[in-house]
Amino acid sequence: MAFRTRVCAIRGVRQRLVHTSSSSRVASAAAQVRFDQVDAPPIGAFTVAQPHVVGIGATKFSLSPELLSVAEALGPGEAYDRLVADGVLLDNTEQRRLLALLTAVFHAVKGGNATRGVYIHGSVGCGKSMMMDLFYMCAAKHVTRCSRFHFHEFMYMVHKMMHEAKSQPGRRPVDVVCERIAQEVGTLLCFDEFAITTIQDCCLLAPLFDTLWQNGVTTISTSNRAPENLYQDGLNRHLYLPAFLEVLDANCKVVHLPVATDYRAEHVARSGLAADPVFSEGGDSEFASQWWQRVTGGSPIRREVFVGGYGRELEVTAANGVARTSFAEMCAQPRSVDDYLALCKQYHTLIVDDIPVLQVDDHNEARRFTNLVDAAYESHTRLIASFQGTVSQVLESISPLRDVGLESVGNSAGCGDGDTSPSSSGVLAAVQRMKEAVEKGPEVLRKEAVSHVYSPHHQEQVQGKDMEIWHQDGDLRTPQVSRSWDDRRRASQFSWEASDPTAEQQSVKGVFAAAIASLRETGFASERTRSRMMEMQSNAYLEEWALKRGGARD
Repeated sequence: MAFRTRVCAIRGVRQRLVHTSSSSRVASAAAQVRFDQVDAPPIGAFTVAQPHVVGIGATKFSLSPELLSVAEALGPGEAYDRLVADGVLLDNTEQRRLLALLTAVFHAVKGGNATRGVYIHGSVGCGKSMMMDLFYMCAAKHVTRCSRFHFHEFMYMVHKMMHEAKSQPGRRPVDVVCERIAQEVGTLLCFDEFAITTIQDCCLLAPLFDTLWQNGVTTISTSNRAPENLYQDGLNRHLYLPAFLEVLDANCKVVHLPVATDYRAEHVARSGLAADPVFSEGGDSEFASQWWQRVTGGSPIRREVFVGGYGRELEVTAANGVARTSFAEMCAQPRSVDDYLALCKQYHTLIVDDIPVLQVDDHNEARRFTNLVDAAYESHTRLIASFQGTVSQVLESISPLRDVGLESVGNSAGCGDGDTSPSSSGVLAAVQRMKEAVEKGPEVLRKEAVSHVYSPHHQEQVQGKDMEIWHQDGDLRTPQVSRSWDDRRRASQFSWEASDPTAEQQSVKGVFAAAIASLRETGFASERTRSRMMEMQSNAYLEEWALKRGGARD
C-alpha cells in the first residue's frame, strides 16, 4: 500500500501526518490517520499565534502569513484548496459548494459592495464554523469595520445598546442601535451559533436585522437549526418569527451543509486525548484539589469578585488566572450566559467540582451547565472538571428532550381553569409531560396527547347528553352548564388565546408552551455540549488553549 507523508503545523504544534492514499483517506480518517509530534519549530499552513487573551468571538485557528496573503487576495476557496493539498483538511464536496458561495460574497465585499449574506445550518461537527472562519479571515482586510461574534454575545451587546438608546427621544431605539453597529462594530458581521431562545429576542430580530441590512451590513451566520426551526414551539412564535424569516430570505442565502461526518470527532481521534486527563469520572474528591495545587503553585485559597452580566458582582475562588468553583455554586444558583462569558474572559482556566448526572427534573441546572461549557469553549478556556458519573452520562437523560415538542405532549396538557399560578402550573405540567415523553418515546405520547375534547371515546360519551348538568367545584350558586358545553368553551378559549399575545403570555397554557420550547432547546444544546466536552479533553484543544490564552500546559 502506498503511503504519503506530509509535515504540517496545526495549532502551533508541528506534527507528522501519516495516512493512506487520498482515495481512502476520507472514508476512515480516524482509523487511518495518526499524528506524531515532532520536536521542531512550527511551520506550514497554520502558525503559532502570539500569546494573548482573546475575545469570545475569536476564530478557532489562524493562517500562516504566506497562506493568509494568498487567501486575502483570492478568497476562501483558494485557501481551502491549499489546506486540502497540504493534508491539513479533508476534502468534502458539500463544503466546496458552500465555499463557492462564500467566495462570491468575498469578492463583492472586497469590491466594497453590500451584498446578500449567507445563513449556514447543519449538524454538530459538520464544519460550519470552520467555513465561516475561513471566509472571515480572508475578508477582514478588505472591510474597514468587521466583527465575529458568538450570537449570544452579540445579542447581549444589542440589548445594552437598546437600553442606552431609549434616552434619545424621537427615534426608534432599534434605528439608533443599527446605525451605531454599522458605524462602530462593522458592516460585515459573522455570527456563530445563531439561535433564538427568548421571546424578547424573537420580537426584536425582524426589526433589528431588517434595519441592519438596510444600512448595508452583510451577515454570515452558522446555526444547528434551519431558519424555519428556530425558536421551535416558542411563546408567540407564530406572531414574530414569520416577519424575521421574510427579511432573512430577502437578504441572505440559506444553505444547508449536509455533511454526515462529525469532523470534531475526527479531529479528536487524530489529536488524541491528553495523557494528563483534565476530566475525572467516578467522583474523585481529590482531583480538583490536585489540579489547583499544580496550576496555581499552591496559592492560598481566596475569594475574588468578578463582574458578570449587566454589572453583577459575583464571587469565585481564584488565583493566578485560575478560577475554582463547584457545580452547585455555578449551575444550581441563578446565573446567566453573560455571567459565564464574563467568567471565562477573566480566567484562562476553570476548575469545576462535583458535576452530577442530570435528570429531566434538573433541567434548569442542565441549561446553565450547557451555557457554561459553551462559554468556556468559545473563549478557549481550559476546563478541568470532576464528574460524579461518566462524562457521557452527565447529559444523557437530557438529550432526548430535543425530539419532544408540543405535538408530542399536547397543548397545555394538565393545565385547567383551576390553575391560578401560570408560572408554576404551566412549567410543572410541561416538565412532567416531557419526562413521560422521554420515558415512553415521543411517538407513543403523541398519540396519547390528542385532546380529550376531540377523542372518539369522548364524543360517544357526550353525544345527546348536553342536558346533563354539573356544578363547578360543587358550588350550587355557580352557573350550571353541561360538560360538553364547557369542553367546547375550553377549546375555543385556547384557539383565541393562541392568536392573542397578551392572553397567551398571561395564561397557564402560554407558560406551558414556553416551558416546552425551553426544555426542547435544552435537549438540543446538550448534544452540542457533549460534543464540545469531548474535544475539550483533546491535545489539540489544550494546545490551542496554550496559544490563545497565553498559558502553558502543566
